[in-house]
Amino acid sequence: MPLIEWKLATFFNQNCIQSVMEGILKRYAFIELGILLVVAFYAIFPPMLVLTVWKYAGLSFIRMLLAYILSLIFSILYGLYAATNKRAERILIPVLDILQSIPILGFFPLAIFILIMYLPSGIGAELASIILIFTSQAWNMAFGVYESITTIPDDLKNVTNAFQLKGISRFRYLYFPAMIPRLVYNSMMSWAGGWYFLFAAEIISVGNVNYTLPGLGSFMWEMVEKGQLSYGFLALGTLILIIVLMDILIWRPLSSISEKYRYESLTEEQIMKKFYLARILDYLPSFNFILRIFKSFSIFSRRLRVLSLLWKYKKYLAYAVMALIFSFIVYVLAVSFASGIRVNITPEDIYVIPLAISLSILRLLIAYLLSLAWIIPLAIYIKGNKRAERILDPIFEIIASIPATALFPFFVLIFIKMPFGINLASIFLIMTGMQWYILFNVLSGIRTFPTDYDAVSRAFGFTKWQYIRKVLLPGIFPPLVTGSITGWGGGWNALIVSEYIVINGVAYSVLGIGYLIDYATYVKGNVFLNMFYVFIMAVTVVALNRLFWRRMYARTQRYAYTS
Repeated sequence: MPLIEWKLATFFNQNCIQSVMEGILKRYAFIELGILLVVAFYAIFPPMLVLTVWKYAGLSFIRMLLAYILSLIFSILYGLYAATNKRAERILIPVLDILQSIPILGFFPLAIFILIMYLPSGIGAELASIILIFTSQAWNMAFGVYESITTIPDDLKNVTNAFQLKGISRFRYLYFPAMIPRLVYNSMMSWAGGWYFLFAAEIISVGNVNYTLPGLGSFMWEMVEKGQLSYGFLALGTLILIIVLMDILIWRPLSSISEKYRYESLTEEQIMKKFYLARILDYLPSFNFILRIFKSFSIFSRRLRVLSLLWKYKKYLAYAVMALIFSFIVYVLAVSFASGIRVNITPEDIYVIPLAISLSILRLLIAYLLSLAWIIPLAIYIKGNKRAERILDPIFEIIASIPATALFPFFVLIFIKMPFGINLASIFLIMTGMQWYILFNVLSGIRTFPTDYDAVSRAFGFTKWQYIRKVLLPGIFPPLVTGSITGWGGGWNALIVSEYIVINGVAYSVLGIGYLIDYATYVKGNVFLNMFYVFIMAVTVVALNRLFWRRMYARTQRYAYTS
């Protein structure tokens, strides 16, 4: 301890040392308490069972990691090319917008159909699982890269032009540092999305054929189906522990590293806070390890001369990849039709669509209103209550990181005996898919709310209700709309999971577009009917975005505060 204090003293005054050391001691106490709780939790179960659960957790983590690596490569290449080529931008960004609007689970049956039919079942199922997780991560990260590069200040572009930096040097010194903050933040969101759909990706059914991949998700579902809820809670607790450890050891250090790459104007106080944080983080092993990885990137890039060659011909490489993907899809469809596979879509399959869409939208609307019913009062309460914000923020972050799909079997068992039980369980799961997007956007708006507005409202003698109605609610309207757009996207994805579920061999379902997609895939095994329903769902989602949410977003400009 004296050595650490002596090092800190070279950078801080005595008061700063005292506050920093108190914070470190509190963190150590919190860590010790966490370790004791984890040990006590695992002591309840047989050691061999705990080892088995961690083996499954490792397999699930490997799938997540492989999907993330693919997403990272795709997002950098796609976002960079769209941001640096105006002609490509006009095509690639609308395509990416549509892909992001399509519910992720809609991609899954097509991936299963292509991969399992033309590859050995084990390999095909694993690749289908990784592709599903990839689609839950890649679009968000690609948009982050694109937005980061398109918002680079002109001053920095002029400097790189003056030094005649081109190719890999321009990427290394300009584009890569610019994309780090958004890429880190979006990676955190993408990993959360990956956990959400991992549980659907490990239990695959097409018609009467089932593929169960060894992993944490399949283990949990198996335990719940057998009625061994305690073992299911063991898997859930392990997942929560992994999420918390990743947050502490990976995402928080990465977020701190990414701060140095932000373009922002700072006051002296803010600069000193970042300086203090940087010095403290030097003592964290995980931070130094990740920092070495970032530093090694520049060395690595100097040695790989092949990157310069790829950069030089990036346009032709992108065209070749797109042509290859298109050719493969055409080939699969041609072989399928040549093999006698029929589309087999009946009039009854079409007549049910309007009612199914209406019921799904109704469930989404109920879940949305229920989410607003607790989020807006909570935001009003947190405004001006820093202590509540400090306590609730980490709690919400941990709860939001837990994939709701992991909880759905428990929800069904709870609600199944109630009136409208499956409908209630479906609405509850949809809420878990949309409410966190809304909450964190609204809380972000609360944190950035101008204090000038508070001073003006006090000067005019506003009552509490007048302040909420005339100042606070209009002020958080823009982030509320932004969160609502992304929240409804999460709700559409949750529909596919929530409207059809099988537990102990019994199918529980409610009519909706998500049910139709699942029924076409898991009961009928008709991939073309599934693609038709996914197309209808995608058109509905895009139409709602264009006709309603874009207009709402345009209205937010009148409430936006600008300096």
